[in-house]
Amino acid sequence: MLFQVTHVDAMNNTKCSNLIFGSNSGFIVFLTCLAFSNFACSADSKNIPARTETVYQEQPPTWFEDAWTHALVSQDGTRILYSGRHQQSLIDLETGEEIRNAYIGSLDSVEFAVFYGQQELARLGRFANERGWYVEDANAPQHLPLPSDAVPYFSSDGAKVAYFRNNESPQKLYVGSIESLVEHTLSRKLLAVAWSANGNAVYGLIRHKSGLGSLIRVSVDDGNKGEINTIRDRLDVAPSANTIAISSNNQFCYLALASDDAPDPEERHDPKSDRDLDIYRLNLATGNLTTVVHESGDDFAPSVANDQLYWTHNDYEDSVVLMPSSGGEPQLTVEGAQIPCWHPDGENLAFTYGAWRLADWALNLDAAVVQINLAERQVSEFTPIVSGYHEDFTPAWSADGRWIAYHSHRPTKPVTSYADESTTDDIYLRRAEAPMENEIRLTNFGLEVGVADWSPRGNKLVFESWERGGTPGHSRPWIATIDPNTGQLLNVERLRLPNEIHDVMWSSWSPKGDEIAVIQAMERNRQALWVLKLDGSGAKKLTEFQSSTHGGVDWMPDSQTLVYSALSEGRMQLFTIKRSGGRPTLLTNLDTDLVHPQVSPDGRWIACTQMAHFKKIRRTAIW
Repeated sequence: MLFQVTHVDAMNNTKCSNLIFGSNSGFIVFLTCLAFSNFACSADSKNIPARTETVYQEQPPTWFEDAWTHALVSQDGTRILYSGRHQQSLIDLETGEEIRNAYIGSLDSVEFAVFYGQQELARLGRFANERGWYVEDANAPQHLPLPSDAVPYFSSDGAKVAYFRNNESPQKLYVGSIESLVEHTLSRKLLAVAWSANGNAVYGLIRHKSGLGSLIRVSVDDGNKGEINTIRDRLDVAPSANTIAISSNNQFCYLALASDDAPDPEERHDPKSDRDLDIYRLNLATGNLTTVVHESGDDFAPSVANDQLYWTHNDYEDSVVLMPSSGGEPQLTVEGAQIPCWHPDGENLAFTYGAWRLADWALNLDAAVVQINLAERQVSEFTPIVSGYHEDFTPAWSADGRWIAYHSHRPTKPVTSYADESTTDDIYLRRAEAPMENEIRLTNFGLEVGVADWSPRGNKLVFESWERGGTPGHSRPWIATIDPNTGQLLNVERLRLPNEIHDVMWSSWSPKGDEIAVIQAMERNRQALWVLKLDGSGAKKLTEFQSSTHGGVDWMPDSQTLVYSALSEGRMQLFTIKRSGGRPTLLTNLDTDLVHPQVSPDGRWIACTQMAHFKKIRRTAIW
């Protein structure tokens, strides 16, 4: 569901200042107007006009999937291309409405688009059964001589183009008129490209294996030949594609960075480190950096239009809430937490903590535990239970509480990105009270591993995983058998599934131990809940439903009822359904999203992740 809002707040956008957030209510977040003193932080900085606007906003009902969703703004500032995980939309900034017909134009279908000219589009799509890049012409779409896997950027007048190809190795940048292009071989991965306002140069942001970036410039003369010059090195860039923008006077480049210098490698893995992305202004003549936007939450994907700076802001709040299993309002909240799991004693709750920060994607996620006093509605302080380099997910306790099993990417030293070659992606095991150095790597084939769940007897685990070297995107449930005395892996095999299930998003062992519930991923936002025996027999589809993320599933203690998360009026909410099937029952009706339900051992409470995720497109005048 999409929402548009415009408001004004005050902000001193210098490197030394902080932005204080107001509270949120319902779908729309209004920020409190604040006044800050005017001062400069460096010789290159000026006081930024203290008026910023949120010109567009949405609250996506997703977990992590929309963190990178961002907007590009047309040259005239009237439209945005809003690129999400599944699709792209063209939005009118005045009305906040999607302009579907203008996005498709006269093509049969469109996969992706970029701005071309003031507000026109160059589209990757199909016309008359031919796939390629097209621009609109008076009579019919004009096919552009660009590779279909090109990511193009056009000069302001549309006369020149720069593009790269995502999977090309080594990375190359092609620059010039569309009929006469010059090929430039780059040393590392290209993250972003932007033209100067006068079309005489192309700027690129590249990322090195060290995790740091460089801003480069390719001059474009009449012969479309130019040298590659480095403007500044040691930029603290995010690992994935972003945007850069050049001011209309060609003096500054705007880019998103986590800091103004190289970070300590350990800091990337610290859940408490202040490393959200901010918008910086880089002086193209001197290489000096000045903070332009410094808020709590990621600020990224800068664009410049009509002497205004636009960017995308993430306002993400995750918490674990406890509510009666009969439904109603949350009764207890653990702030800054997600993916809960109960201890068998019902008095301790584990969870994952660490924000979805773009600069260190997932590297900063660890797990902790709190004691829950339901009678007095109190929660103890966090106690780390699984920590180390890279991503750690919530551990699950065995039925006797002696073992914990968890997903981890455990490398032996700090890494700079999620996909670093030295990382693992498997299930680990540890005595619950043992130190971290005693953890046991249980599997060695995993990729995109999910959350583990124990059998009631405590000698088996079920978890979802791709198979390293197998077909990407197809996650299957696996059952690992272990010796509960030593933790030794005795056997691991895939759970047999009906032929129609090719991708599983979540699995949960029934309290009786004879069945497993699985969430089947279907097309885009369609999922299904199944139950089946351990040998794959007796499979029964209980229900199909709409879902926009990994919603999760769990059982009531009697094994007769299941709790899962699905979309209801645009928000992820909790539902129950009988093991025997029938009509699902809506359990919650909140204006936030609820996922990852976990039923307490006595069946009285449900712990789940509560998400209040907002995407905002913001702007401020350029001084």
